[in-house]
Amino acid sequence: MIKVQPNYLPLRQYQQIEDYCYAADYYYGERDNPHTQPTGLVHNLSLNSHIVKYFPTKGLFRAYINYFSAGEQPHFHVDHGRLTSLYYINEEGYNLNEGGCTEIHTHEGHLTSVLPFRNTLVTFDAVLPHRATSFNTLPRFTLALKYE
Repeated sequence: MIKVQPNYLPLRQYQQIEDYCYAADYYYGERDNPHTQPTGLVHNLSLNSHIVKYFPTKGLFRAYINYFSAGEQPHFHVDHGRLTSLYYINEEGYNLNEGGCTEIHTHEGHLTSVLPFRNTLVTFDAVLPHRATSFNTLPRFTLALKYE
């Protein structure tokens, strides 16, 4: 199951999240797999955060922001829990040549690439192998939500 919801939030709420992403403190990223180097940077969010409250909270056990610099090479991985949601924060007027997609390996053996359109929420089965791809020249922010 992969569900894509464009224009998920009103512009005012989107802008609050974007402003927060650019001002937040981050720590060195997490390992996608036990034998890989960490990639990206992470900022954990409180489940009581006003930002988190913009999204479904039933079953939510973790929320954080992923920040990838241009050109990083994240690895495929699976998440804990039942569902993963990713909310895209990036520049308006997405350019396909910039990259930044989320690649998801489906149960049918296909690779689905979700374009990182601004203000889009994508939700998928957490057990599906997936990875971020970085932008070529821009930072890539996603708000990640993990559900039981």
